[in-house]
Amino acid sequence: MNYIIFDLEWNQPVNSERSEKLAHGEIIQTGFLVLDESLEILHRESVMIKPVVYKTMNPYVSTLTGIKQSDINAGLPFPEAFAKMSAHFTDGTVLITWGDDDMPILRDNMRFHGMDETTLPEHYNLQRIFASQTESHMRQTGLRTALEALGITDEIKAHDALNDAYMTYLIAKKLDLALGMERYAGFNEEMAKKSPPWESEKPLFTAKSEYRKSPSALVGAIRKLHYCCPWCGLDFCGAEPVRQGKNSFVGVAECEDLGPLFFRYTLKDDYIRISAFELNSELDSIYQSRLKSREKREKRKEMFRRTNAAKKQAKKDD
Repeated sequence: MNYIIFDLEWNQPVNSERSEKLAHGEIIQTGFLVLDESLEILHRESVMIKPVVYKTMNPYVSTLTGIKQSDINAGLPFPEAFAKMSAHFTDGTVLITWGDDDMPILRDNMRFHGMDETTLPEHYNLQRIFASQTESHMRQTGLRTALEALGITDEIKAHDALNDAYMTYLIAKKLDLALGMERYAGFNEEMAKKSPPWESEKPLFTAKSEYRKSPSALVGAIRKLHYCCPWCGLDFCGAEPVRQGKNSFVGVAECEDLGPLFFRYTLKDDYIRISAFELNSELDSIYQSRLKSREKREKRKEMFRRTNAAKKQAKKDD
């Protein structure tokens, strides 16, 4: 048996028009580690790939990953790049990724290039094994958050395929990988035991507000909500929501009688539904994690804006 931990970076269109051929993105970089049964590294490699659909480097992807137009122009064709990793496949190979995004993208790109994606080895999402073996309350814990939770302090640049694969490897070394793979099929049952408090506990109070606008404007609507606490009579308003899911947000506000409360806002059936819980350590950990994720997103966006502004200024100076 051998393990291959890999990560992918993929390009996106530079405008809103997407190709039906590769609707979710075109792979431009793969990084992988080949491990033996003892999780010792036998081989590591990073491969740049030349796209044939999204040939122009998306500025946001470039800022996020550091990959430049010249890098992908000099890349290998996808079949040749994939062969670099598949050359290490054996009858006992197991593929490992962090998250559920890489495998669908890989299969899409293989099908596009006329390759048989059914020949891929068995795959495990280490993110799920991490969640089942730690006190994580989130099914989609970020790499950095997982490293911090396991006491791994290595300074490694994220959003580079090989670096992300290596960070996944560091996490795998801290977990019981064999046990995780053995129990993988029962993951949903395991996670049910660790369901978030809002799924297993009764809220202190609930409220709802009709909402028929676009989900993209949901955060603004939440900021304007008014709802009354049944204990202190305080009119909660202007709580700063932090994204927790596609159509859900969380926030913290103070009740004069109960102290700090944890709020969860969800959009369902044309209503914003509000649930309030006492802010315990578990909920505070979730809230702080969401805050950190937002800060990282804002830093990436700011870096993207500055890079674009610098490029525009450079063009004017020329």
